[in-house]
Amino acid sequence: MPKSSNETLEPASAPVLSTKCAQCGRTLIGPEWSENVADGGCVHIWQCPVCSCEFETTDNVVEKAESDAELAEEFLPNLLVA
Repeated sequence: MPKSSNETLEPASAPVLSTKCAQCGRTLIGPEWSENVADGGCVHIWQCPVCSCEFETTDNVVEKAESDAELAEEFLPNLLVA
């Protein structure tokens, strides 16, 4: 059922992947293609519908690995022995 024109639209709860065109500056929503790469990052291919510029952006999503001591502390808390 379509919404009436006097209803306000709620913002999307999921984050929207967007960037500006490298050539003309237009806001682009959603890449043409995205691919995970071996080092934990993600490559996005963009194409501007206004100026036809094609370019690539990269997200580096690298999580800090926990040390053995940190993992042991988290899963095996110190036990007090009386």
